[in-house]
Amino acid sequence: MVSKLLALEAYPSLRDLDFRILRGVELNMRHHKWVPLEDIARFARVDVETASFRLGKLDDMSLVRRRSDIGYIGYQLTIHGYDVLAIRALARKGVVEAISTTQIGVGKDADVYVGITPTGEKVAVKFNRIGGRTASRRAGYHSHVFADKHHTSWLYVSRLIAKKEYDALVLLSPIARVPKPIAWNRHVLVMEFVEGTELAELRDDDLTKEEATEVLDRILEEYLKIVRFGIVHSDLSEFNVVLTDDGILIIDWAQHLTTAHPESYELLKRDLTVIINAFRRRWRVERSFDEIWPSFEEAWHESRGEGYGN
Repeated sequence: MVSKLLALEAYPSLRDLDFRILRGVELNMRHHKWVPLEDIARFARVDVETASFRLGKLDDMSLVRRRSDIGYIGYQLTIHGYDVLAIRALARKGVVEAISTTQIGVGKDADVYVGITPTGEKVAVKFNRIGGRTASRRAGYHSHVFADKHHTSWLYVSRLIAKKEYDALVLLSPIARVPKPIAWNRHVLVMEFVEGTELAELRDDDLTKEEATEVLDRILEEYLKIVRFGIVHSDLSEFNVVLTDDGILIIDWAQHLTTAHPESYELLKRDLTVIINAFRRRWRVERSFDEIWPSFEEAWHESRGEGYGN
């Protein structure tokens, strides 16, 4: 499904004052579930009437939401307002100059768009769209992290997840076939743009059995390097592998764990089972788990500084 990025429609009509107001809402959401109008006005250095008028406009654009039945007038930043702030920061840093208005990648947790740098190069711009308990699990953060907060901001969790994936790509891009990271801001990750097709988007007859066998071998070869380095993807599937002109790319590292994590062993086994089953189901590639597991188990132990078989 292709959809527009609402923030791009609103962006051209925003003034510097609007960005200050949005920033005021964002920062004060650390302390308030609904940020008082007076606090926003104080941060933006304007009177309450001016702040209220501009917030009304921002509400109309769906960049903030307003609530008045809580004993005062309060505001929250929406995901679209968060988008606007991230785009502004990336533009000011010279990372992106323009972003496409339609998606090139759609998932349950993120949307991906084509961006253009000031030098005219294409980049992939990934906006995390995560909320609820799934978010804290994916980020590797749990309720105790937010014990001193009155509420959990899923905008903030999306930011943690973007940073987590950026950090993984920084570590892995020199050694394996993963996207090269360029920058991150808030919940947005900017990566190299690579032409390719997700395995999940291929028709079953797009690959012969021999071609599919070669692709699976490449995936396992790259993943073995990554596990030996000390990282487990923990969500590997046909949806997270891109077939390119010169090989494969393993994407979506937001759920990665180090091999030191107590769940990494079982998640590694699940990753391998899922990808093997996908190739067996779709392209009749017969590769048994028992055949490939010993090399991955050995790599897992080695990454933890343990002798294989201990």
